[in-house]
Amino acid sequence: MKVRNSLIFVSLILLVSCSKVHIENENKAMFDRLSEKKESTEKLRIEKEGMIDLEEAVDLALKNNTQIKLKEIESQIAKIDKNISFGNFLPRISAMYSISELDRYMSATIPAPDVTIGVLGGITLPSLPVTLTSRMVDKDFRNYALSAQLPIFVPATWFLYSAREKGENISLYTENLTKKMIKLKVISEYYYTLALASEKNVLEKEYTYAQKLNKNAKLALKTGSILKWQEEETELLVKQKENALKNNERDLKIAKMNLMNDIGLDPYAEFRLVIPEDTVYKLPPLEDVVYDALVNSEVIKINHNLVAISKDKIKIAMSRFLPQISLDAGLVGTSVSYLNPQNILFGAITGFLSLFNGFKDVNEYKKAKLQSEAAYIQREEAIMNTIISAVNSYNNVQKSIEDKELADLNYNVAKKKFKQKELEVEVGSATDTDLLKAMSELEKAESIKLKTEYKYSVSVETLKMLIEK
Repeated sequence: MKVRNSLIFVSLILLVSCSKVHIENENKAMFDRLSEKKESTEKLRIEKEGMIDLEEAVDLALKNNTQIKLKEIESQIAKIDKNISFGNFLPRISAMYSISELDRYMSATIPAPDVTIGVLGGITLPSLPVTLTSRMVDKDFRNYALSAQLPIFVPATWFLYSAREKGENISLYTENLTKKMIKLKVISEYYYTLALASEKNVLEKEYTYAQKLNKNAKLALKTGSILKWQEEETELLVKQKENALKNNERDLKIAKMNLMNDIGLDPYAEFRLVIPEDTVYKLPPLEDVVYDALVNSEVIKINHNLVAISKDKIKIAMSRFLPQISLDAGLVGTSVSYLNPQNILFGAITGFLSLFNGFKDVNEYKKAKLQSEAAYIQREEAIMNTIISAVNSYNNVQKSIEDKELADLNYNVAKKKFKQKELEVEVGSATDTDLLKAMSELEKAESIKLKTEYKYSVSVETLKMLIEK
């Protein structure tokens, strides 16, 4: 018992040691991959001079994003599954060969009757042996066989191949949909990062403006021009702007890391994003948008194939009530010496029909019918959701156009107001504080203008994703 416990203890130690070594190796490989990504990112950053535009970001995402790579692998697996199901139509050929060796011959002893042959010349001949002995199996012998089976009537294989073929289509549609979603995600993150950067510029200038107000308030407090609470109000404004600037820096850092990760680069890489040129999208009629969304939606196409697969499942369940017929042929042989002939060719037609298996086939058919009904409902839901998404995306584009127009007007007003304040400061009718305030309003209006332009671009890309192939 002590020896057994010791062996178990040693085995556990070895197992833990092997697991530890395995984990350490995996961690080393993980850090090596991260180091390679960092080096390749730095090489790209030097090549692009630290700048990256929207088109390059999308191309990198379609090339390096892990989700797209996973969907490509799943598409390949679906294709292999289809090829596997096609193998059910082909003959199955199998071979067997065995060598047996015994320590002695195997014989069989058969009892025989005691019969006297007769008398010859007065001499009685001896009788036959009481037993007869014959060799049954050689001391060493070989068995071999070569057989082939070809399905002739197995309906389930037909419908299974049909379902696998539709599964391959689903994987392709899913891959295309994933690429669209990743593209849209990268575009959204790209514009979101630009928006945070423009907001940072405004916050920095507002922070500077708040510091100047606080400085002037301190001087005014010393001269008794204002009260203490008014000076404290300017200090509160400084802290608010400082806090807003810090929050913006945190958000901007996370946004850049998300963007870099989605395009397959080192998350800590520092790239300057190029502001895309303004593009005008000609908005089609709403009816065309809904129609194109219904025709080109990968989600609806996936659901169409799911409905077709559910029908194939019903057919597969129904085929269980039918006979299965196959053609068998082959060659069997042995080296046992007493057999003649030693090689035999055979052929047969085999039929199989399940008569009763505990109502399993009946319940499988009921289950397939319910799954088909659920697939129809899911397709109808996908169609309605696509219509709603198309209308919603259309409205978002219209709203973003209106917001963009208002932001342009607001920016123009702020720009004219700032010029007016500059003139008033020159003639002495306005103070520097008034000019700083007008400057802050101008910077804020410019930031809002940029944000509405980014929002417009993202809404257009969302609509294009829904209606384009």
